[in-house]
Amino acid sequence: MKTTTIFKRKVTLGLLFTAVIFTGIVGCKKGTFDINDVNPNAPAAAPAKYTLSSALVGTTNLVQGGNSDVFENWMGYWTQSGGFTSSTTYVLYQLTSNNFTGNFDNAYLNLSNYNLLIKTASKDPTLAYYKAIATIMQSYVYQRLVDMYNSVPYSQALIINSTFSYKYDEPQSIYNSITAKLDSAVAIINSNLSNPLSTAVFPLNYDVMFGKGFTATDSRGKTEMQNWVKFANTLKLKLYMRQTEKGSPAVAPATAFSGYTADSFLPAGTDASVNPGYSNAADNQLNPFYLDVIGNAQASNGTNTTYWRANSYGVNFYKNNNDPRLGYIYIPTKGSGGAATDPTAVQGRAYGSTSGTESNTVISAVLGTGYNAGGTTPKGPGQDAVLLPAFESLFLQAEAIQRGYLTYSTAATVYDAAVAESFRFLGVANSAAAAATYTGQANALTNYSVAPNKLTTLITQKWAALNSVDPLESYSDWRRLGIPSDLPVSIYPGNTATHIPYRLPYPVNETTLNGANVPAGGSGTDALTSKIFWMK
Repeated sequence: MKTTTIFKRKVTLGLLFTAVIFTGIVGCKKGTFDINDVNPNAPAAAPAKYTLSSALVGTTNLVQGGNSDVFENWMGYWTQSGGFTSSTTYVLYQLTSNNFTGNFDNAYLNLSNYNLLIKTASKDPTLAYYKAIATIMQSYVYQRLVDMYNSVPYSQALIINSTFSYKYDEPQSIYNSITAKLDSAVAIINSNLSNPLSTAVFPLNYDVMFGKGFTATDSRGKTEMQNWVKFANTLKLKLYMRQTEKGSPAVAPATAFSGYTADSFLPAGTDASVNPGYSNAADNQLNPFYLDVIGNAQASNGTNTTYWRANSYGVNFYKNNNDPRLGYIYIPTKGSGGAATDPTAVQGRAYGSTSGTESNTVISAVLGTGYNAGGTTPKGPGQDAVLLPAFESLFLQAEAIQRGYLTYSTAATVYDAAVAESFRFLGVANSAAAAATYTGQANALTNYSVAPNKLTTLITQKWAALNSVDPLESYSDWRRLGIPSDLPVSIYPGNTATHIPYRLPYPVNETTLNGANVPAGGSGTDALTSKIFWMK
């Protein structure tokens, strides 16, 4: 496939059109998309609707396609199988610039597609909603980059540079900039929604996040864009929560969230999730998490199905707190199928264990995203790929209320709703009743009202909910607050680390092509000491 260097990372032009292989994007007969409509040597000519679909799928692959597996391990959710030789990258935290590079390199490829969309849409008022969506998604991706690497290229990152010299920006300035951009995107959407003379066109079925399932003539375009506003506000809240211990937002929280209500954020039942028409027709049409962890299109093992197993830290938490989510996240090693109702049917393995008795027949595999409603059948290859689940939105709101940033409800009420939403997301049978029973226990780690430390309870339950969904978020909470406080380190012989790493090292493409600009503190040996700017 032809490639060209449009900035310091090599971009495969064909990836720009990856999403269109899913017939579900356009919701019409096969063959509607004609590759000849787009000049591959002039990607700026790509129709905005295809660029949007492709970019959203690219973000999903970035988040759910295996790049975050390392955080699943560090956060006590997963561990390596006893059937494989231990990787010292994982169990001894011996990180190098060659590790986990997709988190960086693929992020900038994805950002370049959103940048292309912004440039195209800026010239055409009918594409105002496309510009707003691309702006929101760039903010989403840039926050993830900062949360993994601290300083990253930002202000010059997407400008063509023949010398491959790209400035690294200060992380606080990036945070402040993307916060302002979220506000600007919201303003674009609201001004067009309220203007009866607006010519802006709703993306509808080409928006494979909040327009999925729509038709090309659907009447729900206003609802689609209102959900983008709620998503943007939720991302803004996420940025502020990240800076509770250290950071200097440009606008004080009281001002930034003045007038916000529950309706300002993603509500229960509304996940920010992508689905361009995932199916088991071919591996490249599968939900990326499913292909990574569950299986392939030939009904055989996925990329890492036999490699990742249940971590005993996570397993023991769910068991010790009578948490039915145990059997919806991990696959039982015995029984007749379906979600495990017998806790003894789920077994975990200590991180870094060298025991020769912990084969895959005795240690549970990862299911991750649970079952369809009712808990009878696992979610399959066509399931949505989640970028920000509704339960995360509710946990963010609960913490913001607890801290006084928001005032429209009580933290206890929103906390209970967040836990209930996690149960719903996983398909726990009778989820509302099961969640009420769970949070009603006389247990400080489940019952907010009896907890002596409300924040510990809230963040612990957020950690429990994020298993296999977005471990970067729980990893960030641990680095920000030290919760869970007993998060284990590897027990592998020779490990001397007393805590998990604080960050990822800059990738080899950066150290070799842009080395003069790469900041200090970003090598593999710095990972245990170099902190993200919002850490104490």
